[in-house]
Amino acid sequence: MKTLVLIGLGLLASSLACAQTSQKIESVVESIAQTPEKVVITAGDADADTGLSLSMSFEDWVEAFEKKFQANIGQSKAGRLFFSGSAPVRVGPMDPNYGKELSLAYERAIFDMQADFVLQTYGKLQSSKRLELFEDSSTNKDQFPALEIQKAQQEGRLGSVFEKALNVMGKKLDAELIKQGVPQTAVSKMSIEQKKSTYKDNFTKEILRTAVRSMNGLVPVQTRIFSEQTKNGKNFVVGVIAVQSEKTRQFAKDMALKRPTQVRGEAIELAALLPEKKSEYLNELGLRFAYDEKGRPMLLSYGRWSVNVLPDWAPSRIGRAKQTAYQTAQANAESTIVEFMNTNIEISDQRIIGSMVEEIAGKLTHFEDGNIKGYDKTQDQVSETIDKVLKSAKADASGDLRGTSVVKRWEEVDQNGVLHLGVVVTWSYDQLENANAIERSNSPLNSSGGIGTTDGSAKDESRSSRIINRKNDF
Repeated sequence: MKTLVLIGLGLLASSLACAQTSQKIESVVESIAQTPEKVVITAGDADADTGLSLSMSFEDWVEAFEKKFQANIGQSKAGRLFFSGSAPVRVGPMDPNYGKELSLAYERAIFDMQADFVLQTYGKLQSSKRLELFEDSSTNKDQFPALEIQKAQQEGRLGSVFEKALNVMGKKLDAELIKQGVPQTAVSKMSIEQKKSTYKDNFTKEILRTAVRSMNGLVPVQTRIFSEQTKNGKNFVVGVIAVQSEKTRQFAKDMALKRPTQVRGEAIELAALLPEKKSEYLNELGLRFAYDEKGRPMLLSYGRWSVNVLPDWAPSRIGRAKQTAYQTAQANAESTIVEFMNTNIEISDQRIIGSMVEEIAGKLTHFEDGNIKGYDKTQDQVSETIDKVLKSAKADASGDLRGTSVVKRWEEVDQNGVLHLGVVVTWSYDQLENANAIERSNSPLNSSGGIGTTDGSAKDESRSSRIINRKNDF
């Protein structure tokens, strides 16, 4: 009896603890929803450590973000429009090119997000439907006209048809067979195929959407690397939540024109925006919008690449490969800054869907040396679902790099032994003014800045960047 009482008390205590934990979680979410202006969310792995987001799906992540920022993805409110997008990583986390593919997946997610927005907001649509219905219930529906064959025999066309067939299907081969002693009658065998449709019930719909537009001021708020379990294994996905607002668009225009901006926000030091630990740079991808120590807007761009060091490489070659990877990462980081200023997008999206049912009767007449030797009849039924997609898009951006500077270089080996190298590039008014002063005075630049194999199955590389913004930043 005492044992039963102890078990009961243990179960009661466990249920109370779970209830208290649930109440705490609801309280935190509710407090965030009530005071979004005061919250600077440190998402990343710190947020994942709560145990709530390690197994988050992309949809759960987007929903949690909407609650925290009190914003609905895709719906404009208070001059802000939030976007979400994702793209699969082509390789797994143990592949030596994983760092490169992560960067490319981020680029793809941003590109798809931009294209979808331009298409949805400024696109034109053309739609066409086709219906083809035919049924042959005639008494002679199974008969084939013999006129073609008779005419061919009368005019002696079979010989010329045979010669054309030889030319197309391999005249040289047949001639060689005859030379080797194969009877010409065996070579001169041929068949004439006749087909006709006895029933059709086909329906197709074609949808064509096109758009051409320029877009500026789109900036990611957070990125996250997800792992999704599929029937064929684990899939890794880069998710991006981005925002475009009156502030970001105005800042993008001012950047492009290299002029002061009236956009202001809460001042913060650069060191507070960057990850504290080198390993935390693995969580960061792409662009971030922030404010400098004077409250003026600035951009942080995280470029990344990776290096696959082979066992027979000399140390000098490893050094050269790292240098090249840093340069690629820097170019990626700079390109996202220029794309923020203004990107011209052209997109065409064609979808063909439909259902097809068709019965086809066939007759194959066999000839040898011009004489009919027999025939075969066939009856085929084709039943297909049509689902075709043809999508093409192009995004072009150009702009000056003045105002940019490299503030951090890093390299880190992840849990699966992949060597990642990254560069953080900023665009700031301090650097723009510095560059302008150099141009005016032609004085030397006085710069400062930081320079900076696993056995078994792959470690789960689910990662999330920090959110460094309040809602009012945008």
